[in-house]
Amino acid sequence: MATPVPELLAAVPALNSPDEPFTYVVIGDTIVGSWDIVRATTLYPTEITSIDKDYSITVTLDPAKETFDFNEVYNASAGSAGSGGGRFQKEFFSGKSTRKSFSFELGGVSKTDDGISVGPVTYSFSTSRIKEPLFTLLEQHGWSRKKGLLSGLFNR
Repeated sequence: MATPVPELLAAVPALNSPDEPFTYVVIGDTIVGSWDIVRATTLYPTEITSIDKDYSITVTLDPAKETFDFNEVYNASAGSAGSGGGRFQKEFFSGKSTRKSFSFELGGVSKTDDGISVGPVTYSFSTSRIKEPLFTLLEQHGWSRKKGLLSGLFNR
């Protein structure tokens, strides 16, 4: 028998750690994990470049079946402007995926949420890093992942 929804949701804030770049919150009867992957603006001698990447996962519970399902949203944008003109790129994904990004770098003088720095802005991102603690908590409380038609082929 799975832990009742109110008790399960009360356990979610314990997943938050100051050592991790993401947080979990309870909104109604859903659990939302959010990760502001990178937000930086870099000033080159003749060009300004900005990058912004965000990820969230929303878990929905089905108390009748003691299962959970989830949806992921990934947003990324990058742009630059300089003496040669400008360009802008936007990426959006909603669904289920496995994604990894390692060490993106912007040189020059950079302004990030942490302040101003000289040199590269680096980050690493993996969906498993935010999913695993959450899915482990749910499974430890007797909840199982909802099985879809293709879940055996695309189990992430």
